[in-house]
Amino acid sequence: MSALTSAIAAIDSLHTIPPLTADDEWRSIGASLPDHLTLERITEDMHERAGLVALLAFLKHTHSTSTRQQPEHAAASAQKLCEHVARIIAPCPDSEAGQVSDDDYPEYEQVAHRSRDLAPYGLAVLRILCNDYSINLDVDTLLTVISFTAPGLTDPWTTQGACHVARELLSQQLLHRLDQSDLLESILKEYLRPAFAKSRPQAVTASGRKAEFPQDDDPHRGLADDTKEVKPWKYEDHRAIAVFHWVVLTADSDVLKRLWPLFIPVLLALLDDGTTRIRRRGLLILDSFLEKFPSNILRDTGLASVFRDAVFPTLHFLPSITPEEDSILLLEAAYTALLRLARKTESKAGKVEPHGTSPKGKLLDKLLREGVFSSYFHVKEHVKIVAVLLMQTAKILDEMQIYAVKHLKDLIPMHSEVLSNPFAALAPATLSAAIQGLQAVIANCWPRLSIPAYQDELIKALVVCYMTVHDERDQLGERFAELDVELVKTASMLTVAAKGTAGKGAEDLADKAALLVSKEPLLAGLFQ
Repeated sequence: MSALTSAIAAIDSLHTIPPLTADDEWRSIGASLPDHLTLERITEDMHERAGLVALLAFLKHTHSTSTRQQPEHAAASAQKLCEHVARIIAPCPDSEAGQVSDDDYPEYEQVAHRSRDLAPYGLAVLRILCNDYSINLDVDTLLTVISFTAPGLTDPWTTQGACHVARELLSQQLLHRLDQSDLLESILKEYLRPAFAKSRPQAVTASGRKAEFPQDDDPHRGLADDTKEVKPWKYEDHRAIAVFHWVVLTADSDVLKRLWPLFIPVLLALLDDGTTRIRRRGLLILDSFLEKFPSNILRDTGLASVFRDAVFPTLHFLPSITPEEDSILLLEAAYTALLRLARKTESKAGKVEPHGTSPKGKLLDKLLREGVFSSYFHVKEHVKIVAVLLMQTAKILDEMQIYAVKHLKDLIPMHSEVLSNPFAALAPATLSAAIQGLQAVIANCWPRLSIPAYQDELIKALVVCYMTVHDERDQLGERFAELDVELVKTASMLTVAAKGTAGKGAEDLADKAALLVSKEPLLAGLFQ
């Protein structure tokens, strides 16, 4: 039995493994390991979690005592051990452990669970080895560390503790690299470009620029190309997306300006993928990318239309074809990215264009017509998705401002239908979104709200909603007060908007409100 095997057997006999912060307990375990255990022998005989635990205990013990003497070439063994530990904890199917065959790949969740189980111990080992032996990690090991640093724990293989250790370790390693932009360029060229080479969409050329004459996509191509040969980043190396996300978050505008062609194929491949988690991650990354990407390059290269065409299909990922929860995740991310794109497509400085013909104006109009209104027609019975659409509508209107008046004929009926629904109190989140959406309509389109037809429909919607909310006061519980305040605020905004037209609208609204209050005194609380 080898030294490490003996140590592993001792670890396996433990009922529980102590927390990583319990240094004294770890040193106690380390003290019980065989005296002849060395880094060289550990490197030769590594094994899964028990091996990582034994290694961690060994390192914590040797870190606090000088009884174990390491040979002069221990640093080389430590470097080799770092690479081996990184391979073990990486969120990749483990061919060495016999998990992968040509026709049988483990599920993504299975790989993520295994990596999540091993990562806390492996990352702790890497941190100790790097500190004790002043190791500069090789790029592949660094990629594994990066894959555990995603913000918001968006990857299922990382935890809060693992993320903290990985970020700390990464920060230390980056201090040893004189030019971080060189590392980013190396990752983009030598790691990400080969991984995504076969899954590049037809909309861009191999150099990442807009294709002037793109080939028509085969509708069946997506299924045929969804393989490990075409998408190794999806099936063979789950680090790739997390690493790309880190590159986008880390790169400054100068790096993006110089290396942008290397980003585009990866972004479009993610946006084109049919798996919800990947497409959504691509949308989140695109939003971060656009935030820093120079507007002039976006405009002059034609990439704005490429991104628009890549994201827009996601707006139609709706039930019943797409599960409701998946649809919500995708819609929120897609609208956020498209709104960011609209803000970045302002006309050139000094160039005055009518709103309807400007790139930003056309995109916002398209978002409402082909996005919100089209989707609402199909998903009225899915109240959670309706809430998302209403919240995004408010954001779009705030971007359009007065130019949103052209859409009043669709905006007012959509909001009125939700507010007037007798069962609206059953979905308070959707009701709240409709009220806030109507506030955005009033705030941006107030000059046209003196039109009697619009005014009557809005008053009716507010009155019906106010009565419903008060009738269902007990059912709404804590949400009642919030909804009541927002409804009163909306009615007040409508009154102010009517006064702002400097016409007969204000008097008409006051007369209508007084008549309603005379018939139902409860409405005095609405029209204060």
